[in-house]
Amino acid sequence: MSAASADGAGVSGLEQIVADYLRQHPDFFMRHGDLVGEMEVLHPCGRAVSLIEYQVTVLRDQSHQLRRRLQDLLVTARENEQLTERVHELTLELVACRTLPEALQTLYRALRSSFGADHAAVRLFAAPVEGADAGLPEVLGPDERSRRLLAPILGMGTPLCGRVPAEQARALFGEAGDRVRSAALLPLGGAGRTGVLAIGSSDEARYQPGMATTFLRQLADVAREVMQRFLLLPADQAPAGEAGQAEEGTGPEASAVPLP
Repeated sequence: MSAASADGAGVSGLEQIVADYLRQHPDFFMRHGDLVGEMEVLHPCGRAVSLIEYQVTVLRDQSHQLRRRLQDLLVTARENEQLTERVHELTLELVACRTLPEALQTLYRALRSSFGADHAAVRLFAAPVEGADAGLPEVLGPDERSRRLLAPILGMGTPLCGRVPAEQARALFGEAGDRVRSAALLPLGGAGRTGVLAIGSSDEARYQPGMATTFLRQLADVAREVMQRFLLLPADQAPAGEAGQAEEGTGPEASAVPLP
């Protein structure tokens, strides 16, 4: 080791000893108050300032940082409050729907107007209660091809956010799938057995992997409960009260969820 290196190591070691001592004795400057006024610290602007002035500057910067963090938290809290209110309003609107087409249109309208969705689509894997609803593009029924195509989404069991492969995007959004750059895909029911709610955006940064999904989960729960009222479901997917009716052997229609 060179003399310069040795000197550098010695200085560094001495500085560490001094720093450790001051940490272990926080009252040092209280017992040696005269040193506080004599010590100078090089300020980032280049001029030397007293230790007291430097401490004031550091505390002021910390205060500004804390104030910004508090402002960010307040903004987030207000946004969450607004989201909660919008989910509540949508829930009330969906509960009032009397038909599957009405529920779908109400959901689409709310997603676009209240939640800023560029594209929205529902795909259902069960037969509808009303035969006339079987022709809706949202009703895929027991379509095994669609299930296999969307299996990676359904298998997650939780909201999936990010880019969507082109083939899956077209299966979910139709012709608009080519314009979807990011999406939130919400399985409806366990492993998506009831269907999928897809919310798409033209902005590739709108929905990202790892983003918070609390409100998306709530939205999926509401959509699932509403859609199941209009579908013929197996007994293991029907709401608890109606699953019991299906077990009593009252016929295929027993697993259908009656309208309120």
